[in-house]
Amino acid sequence: MTDLEQRVRVVPVTRRAFLVGTGMTGVAAFLAACNSGASSSPTSGASTEPSVGPSVGPTVEPTQEAIVGPLNFANWPAYIDLTEDESSSPTLTDFEAKYGIKVNYQEKIEANEDFYATIAPQLGANPPLATGWDLIVLTDYMAARVVRAGWIEAFNPANIPTALANVRDELRGLDWDPDMKMHMPWQSGATGVGYNVKSTKRDLTKVADLFDPAFAKKVTLLTGYADTFSLVGLLLKAKGDISNEPASMTYEDAQKVRDYIKPFVASGHIRAFTGNEYLQDFGSGDTWAAMVWSGDLASSGGKDDRFVFPDEGSIIWTDNMLIPKGVEHKRAAEAMVDFVYDVKNAARLAAWIYYISPVKGVAEEIKKTDPALATNPLLFPPPDIAAKMYPQMALSDEEDVKWTELSSNLEENAG
Repeated sequence: MTDLEQRVRVVPVTRRAFLVGTGMTGVAAFLAACNSGASSSPTSGASTEPSVGPSVGPTVEPTQEAIVGPLNFANWPAYIDLTEDESSSPTLTDFEAKYGIKVNYQEKIEANEDFYATIAPQLGANPPLATGWDLIVLTDYMAARVVRAGWIEAFNPANIPTALANVRDELRGLDWDPDMKMHMPWQSGATGVGYNVKSTKRDLTKVADLFDPAFAKKVTLLTGYADTFSLVGLLLKAKGDISNEPASMTYEDAQKVRDYIKPFVASGHIRAFTGNEYLQDFGSGDTWAAMVWSGDLASSGGKDDRFVFPDEGSIIWTDNMLIPKGVEHKRAAEAMVDFVYDVKNAARLAAWIYYISPVKGVAEEIKKTDPALATNPLLFPPPDIAAKMYPQMALSDEEDVKWTELSSNLEENAG
């Protein structure tokens, strides 16, 4: 193993990295399909035709292999539907009833890099060892890494017919798993600005608002370079300090972003770099404004917490379901993957967690019961927002290490 390979195995990777191997045309097509009923023109390069409708039923009969549990499922916070009293999840309850097995669902993933560190020792063994999880959810960049490392089990296509039929066409064809043999999207979303309007005493509309002196020591950014450097890169582009969009940013651009953020870290204006912990920080009042992921504050924030797609633009990403090597309950994991691609189940999930569903037909399903929700920009970004949604940079391993060192130096001096 080379020195670079060793460094890459431990390098931090943020939760929200975009679809590796796709460009803005794919982004635009996905978002245009999400909002295919809009009257405005789609983003330049977008497909004007929506995805083919959802499958009315499986085209392949599942195998007769026994589905046994429990299903050990690791996911991110605020990423599953709940009952009104938040005591259980209707999706998980229905799955358990259908298959007669228990789901051990745990919100164990706060950041890709932290969770990766817990599974890499087992999966990196020869042969790979069981991690204790049957199903995990990782962002594209990290999903690509573990797939390329040979750490992920291939699906039996006969066991996920609904998923293969109903996944949005715009999400197919990634270079690291073009035929979707080892991953299926869980949800997509955006990185933007969150704030507590009671604390800020005004609405925020820009990335630049995060650097308002009035919010000193009450601002957090996201761990790793991918989200933070992308979003601040859009701010610097708007200011004329750099010319490239996030996906095309150079290392020199990244250095300018680092140099812009550095004095705000040194002064204590930026109190921390976080993952999903910002939800607790908003709740405690320690944070007034932050870089956040789109659905979190809508589904789990307080009544005064807000999310905004910044004027400078936002960042789009996708999280994916994967089955790690050495699992004990692979068939149960495949059953869950297929279950959440049923249109009714997918619509219920999207309506609760406020992220962009990867499943065809969800908008039409939601319209049946909640027409207003079917126009919510968090679930179905309108053309004006979609036009300013950008993918993150897709870096080589060597670039990944260099950019990580830039962001790590900032994070080490925060707080």
